[in-house]
Amino acid sequence: MKIKENILLKDFTTLRIGGEAKFFAVAKSEDDLRELFAFAKGRKLPIIVLGGGSNLLVSDHAFCGLVIKNELKGIKFTDQVDNKVILEVGAGEVLDDVIVLAILRKLSGLENLSGIPGTIGGAAVQNAGAYGAELSDCIISVEGLRLENGKKFVFKKSDCQYGYRESFFKKNKKYVITNLTLELNKNLVFKLDYAGLKNLLMGKKKNDVDEVRQAVLQIRGEKLPDWHKVGTAGSFFKNPIISTDKFNELKENYPELPGFIESKDKIKISLAWVLDHICQLKGYRVQDVGLYDKQPIVLVNYGKTTAMEVINFADQIKNNVNKKIGIQIEEEVEKII
Repeated sequence: MKIKENILLKDFTTLRIGGEAKFFAVAKSEDDLRELFAFAKGRKLPIIVLGGGSNLLVSDHAFCGLVIKNELKGIKFTDQVDNKVILEVGAGEVLDDVIVLAILRKLSGLENLSGIPGTIGGAAVQNAGAYGAELSDCIISVEGLRLENGKKFVFKKSDCQYGYRESFFKKNKKYVITNLTLELNKNLVFKLDYAGLKNLLMGKKKNDVDEVRQAVLQIRGEKLPDWHKVGTAGSFFKNPIISTDKFNELKENYPELPGFIESKDKIKISLAWVLDHICQLKGYRVQDVGLYDKQPIVLVNYGKTTAMEVINFADQIKNNVNKKIGIQIEEEVEKII
């Protein structure tokens, strides 16, 4: 087990921000994780576990602890008798690579998540989602190790407390995911309620999972910056979920405001639409940090911005939205500050 010292974390996040970690190591097995847990415990060091670093804002300051990059791999597909397929996958596998393998086997369930960067373990923590689907839609169970003692845990989906970009693991950092079990479909059951996706697929085959993937990738390419070329964490903010009464109040002033039913008395509204049409903030930029000019819910590091500059900028956006429509918005990204 090789433990490195003084490693820049900005090289391991898609936002390209982050100071030095005192200690840094890559874990490729559960034994690696237990060894690293013991190393940190013996030195009384705090631990941060990274996946693909795609939904994180990491402090510019040095982290005087141990950062573990989770690279536990493994992919196994098992056919079931009811046109279902069980997928067992290591948390360190790249999410989009897993999706490609599922599509090659003509299996549905993950295609709407195509193009989302990061690992599948990180996606399970965040409950990553896009275009009407979430990873938790497919999850059966999650396995991992307790950071404090290295003991194994197995959570059913119901134990994971999944919600909109939320999970038990996002709130409880003493649980490290090592493996996931998912259920996929041979019957090709698609989620095509997202208007842009439905329009792109109009007239095309209704039973081709790769057509859905290509449509998703096209939409992402038109709306989102390429994280290989520019620093970004994807959607920086959550879409607000508000009461039906508040939504109706806003619709009186803004009749075209998009809303999506979450429950009997809750509506999710499009924050991108609010930022663009009400706040006029699409493309708004302060030095090297700004809102993407094609999708204002996305925050971009155009060069050498810092974590503190991002936080101050995000606070400006939150204050502006609150002032305009009386709603408190929340970050989707996880902050390690």
